Amino acid sequence: SVGKDELVESAIAVAMAAQGRRRDGTKVLTTIASGWRNTKMPPETICFTHGDEEITVNYRIQRSGTFAVEVAEEKYDVAIHRRTRDEVELVINGRRSTTAVTADGDRWLIHGVHGDVELVELPRFPFGGTEDISGGIVAPMPGNVRAIHVAVGDTVEKGHLMLVLEAMKMENQITAPKAGTVAAVHVAEGDQVSNRELLIALAEENKE
Repeated sequence: SVGKDELVESAIAVAMAAQGRRRDGTKVLTTIASGWRNTKMPPETICFTHGDEEITVNYRIQRSGTFAVEVAEEKYDVAIHRRTRDEVELVINGRRSTTAVTADGDRWLIHGVHGDVELVELPRFPFGGTEDISGGIVAPMPGNVRAIHVAVGDTVEKGHLMLVLEAMKMENQITAPKAGTVAAVHVAEGDQVSNRELLIALAEENKE
């Protein structure tokens, strides 16, 4: 059986590998750099299941380029030392570890010093739950981002055109589920996105 520390380390390794891959898919790195004015990037969340256990990893990139990671209310300082297609070398709270990480759809196989761990990544935001997560806009299907009509800081009304996603040769107009302010744009024009991937984070208006 897998120990808690090993499970946490595996989940952190996958989260770092996944965010790296998503970033590799972002051709326009300027979309990330422009966010640097905003020191408080919203934390990203990635959830996994391991058997009947659920593990949630929250992480936020810091100015130093390291990540502030939280798993089960424990905090970790994580630096990516090196990352290749199927291996990630991390320094977690000052301790270096190298983990082989392979993705097969939403299944991740992690091969570390203690043996193999398999984690299943849950959809970024299960449908129906988007309202609870301050209105993140997720891809309704895999597709290609044709156009983005909003930028961070824009105020939008419900129904406002956010972006155009081309899927199965059709253009789908993705609109705001409610009024709010664009908190983060996670994709760039030309990106390939997967089903239910978070595209745009919306902060609700009129928070009391």
